[in-house]
Amino acid sequence: MRSAGIYVRISQDRAGLALGGARQEEDCRALCDRRGWKVVDVYTDNDVSATTGRRRPAYSALLADIANGLVTAVAVWALDRLHRRPIELEDFLTLADRYGVELGSVGGDVDLGTPGGRLQARIMGAVAKAEMEQKSDRTKRAQLQAAQQGRWLGGGRPFGFEADGITQRPAEAAEIVRLTDALLAGDSLASLIRDLNARGVRSTRGKPWTYTTLRQVLDRPRNAGLSDYHGEIMGPAVWPAIVDEGRWRAVVALLGDPYRRTSRSNRGRWLLAGLALCGVCGETVKSATASSVASPSRTIYRCRTGKHLARAAIPVDALIEETVLARLQQPDAVDLLRGAGATPDQSALHLERAALVARLDEVMTAFAEGAITAAQMRTGTDLLRAKIAKVEKAMAATDRGRVLADLVGTNIPAVWAKLPLARRRAVVDLLVEVTLLPSGRRGKVFDPSLVRIDWR
Repeated sequence: MRSAGIYVRISQDRAGLALGGARQEEDCRALCDRRGWKVVDVYTDNDVSATTGRRRPAYSALLADIANGLVTAVAVWALDRLHRRPIELEDFLTLADRYGVELGSVGGDVDLGTPGGRLQARIMGAVAKAEMEQKSDRTKRAQLQAAQQGRWLGGGRPFGFEADGITQRPAEAAEIVRLTDALLAGDSLASLIRDLNARGVRSTRGKPWTYTTLRQVLDRPRNAGLSDYHGEIMGPAVWPAIVDEGRWRAVVALLGDPYRRTSRSNRGRWLLAGLALCGVCGETVKSATASSVASPSRTIYRCRTGKHLARAAIPVDALIEETVLARLQQPDAVDLLRGAGATPDQSALHLERAALVARLDEVMTAFAEGAITAAQMRTGTDLLRAKIAKVEKAMAATDRGRVLADLVGTNIPAVWAKLPLARRRAVVDLLVEVTLLPSGRRGKVFDPSLVRIDWR
């Protein structure tokens, strides 16, 4: 009597009921009874595809038990439940031949011990592979058509929307609006993640937020009411926009900026680190820790060369905060922050960016056709990409100014005290340029005259 292992697989089980697996097992047990096999175990991969090549835990366990001599016969409902990829079939045939394993299927037995049986298994595997590829092509074409028509492609519930992918979920949509405005105003992803998790706001999977999940939500065209297919914008979607396209594109430009630092560093812990300039070389200063026998450890701003200057961070930060707060409370602060009369038109910026991207495509096409040399292509692409980056920076800056304008007309000191450091840094960077000047003398007394403040 052979020791049989029943292998059961369901490709998709969204309801999690495993009803199809139960039916497969029942039929396979009947098959084992007819063949006189003793069932020793049932190996079930529920809601697992055999077409992707990803590891199937139960299938791997079955192979291990065959190699260990615990299973000498395998029963399946159909061969495509066991394999969908010819390469896996060949591995299984090699293993079955080595250990003398018999294979029985409810849909028709295949004798792996004969050349004809193995040929039949290979033919059935090739047919299954062809069917899988045809199904994949049909699915991709249907998804492309749906995206072009602005329809939802399906999948897990998107954050901000109900399960239908169209109806907004008000509380989550409000979070997206708040997160978009906060990011444009200068808040860091880290501070936004901490706030979401501290308030108990969870992703659609019920998990805490991470850098990856938050970026994915804020980056997606869906927020602006746009449909996309593999990252390419197809056009307006059937669902309503949560934020306007200008603000969404500004967020995309901001998150895609290669010079934007998202890691936790001293720049994120001190007001002027990476913002203030050295009065000698013009480079931004960095924060560092200094200590001596006479004085305890303290934070300083140091020139990146380490040669030109070193200034105590706390009194410099205090001076800048006092100066900025005083300026924000002046009657004309609204015009200062909003840039009255000078805010670029977002639609014009989008048109300019689209034109530059089209020209970039033309340069690449010209190189592919042999119309220009590689050197000409590099020169052209570098120039166009620099212009695109400049436009995207302007797109981000316009919305950032609007968001920061909310600070005006309120109790400025109270609001400032509650702002995260990333937002304070954004305000400072928007309003002033700070330059730390060198001093020819040493001393413990802070000299404000060595801090030059230029209003932007």
